[in-house]
Amino acid sequence: MSHEPAEWDVQETLIARLRSEAAVRDEELAALYERLDAAEHELEDLRAIRDALTPPELPQRPGLELAAIFLPAQAERVSGDFYLVAEGPQDSTLLVIGDVVGHGLQAGRRAAFVRTTFAATAPFSDDPRQLLSWANTALVERAGTSTDFVTAACVTYHPNDRVLRCAYAGHPRAVWMQDGQELAAPSQGSPLGLEPDPDYTQGSHRLEGSAGLLLYTDGLTEARRDDSFFGMEGVSAALRALDDPSPTEAIAVLRARVADFAYGTLTDDLCMLAARVR
Repeated sequence: MSHEPAEWDVQETLIARLRSEAAVRDEELAALYERLDAAEHELEDLRAIRDALTPPELPQRPGLELAAIFLPAQAERVSGDFYLVAEGPQDSTLLVIGDVVGHGLQAGRRAAFVRTTFAATAPFSDDPRQLLSWANTALVERAGTSTDFVTAACVTYHPNDRVLRCAYAGHPRAVWMQDGQELAAPSQGSPLGLEPDPDYTQGSHRLEGSAGLLLYTDGLTEARRDDSFFGMEGVSAALRALDDPSPTEAIAVLRARVADFAYGTLTDDLCMLAARVR
């Protein structure tokens, strides 16, 4: 009695199963390629946002020497850190540094929106309180109040009368490069996007001679070594050791000091923007 038909059925069943498994694998592979392609596009978006938030080139502004740096804690990660140097009315200059809660594409886009708002409103006012208020209104109107808030330090400089004005929205205060002392305002305002109508106050300083200031994100003071932080003590000590530093020199020294303190590994992204009045 022949067994050929039964053997043929077994072979057909095996071939059909192999074809079915191959088709499943092809679908899984196609889905994997699709996810990889989407991830690559998102990575390109993240890189573009990061480059826009922290451009390597700064504009030249009357009476100011400028320098800036952005140090990511992870090479491909995008955070909400940003800085801006923009032209204000009557040759004044706007300096802003900010930080959005969180990381990734959403934080980067939120930071890009706030930075763009500052850039768009800078030509209309050299009052840092007004600029912060406009940025807060734009953010609340766009996304409502949220705990995904944005902190910002806003400084304007008018070369005609050599007046420096500052206001803060929940952000670390700028410091004088000569001694690391804070550039104070009467009060610390609320972060942007946290409430609809915050009250911002400003500090005003008329400069007689050369002076420099440093704006930064908390990645500087919160750099860690074991259970210790670099802190304002580290910032002040580094700046006091310098003799009337240029913005480039101050940033380079702080970068080296904080990297040494943290054993070369930052736990948070770090932005610094420095300016010296000539």
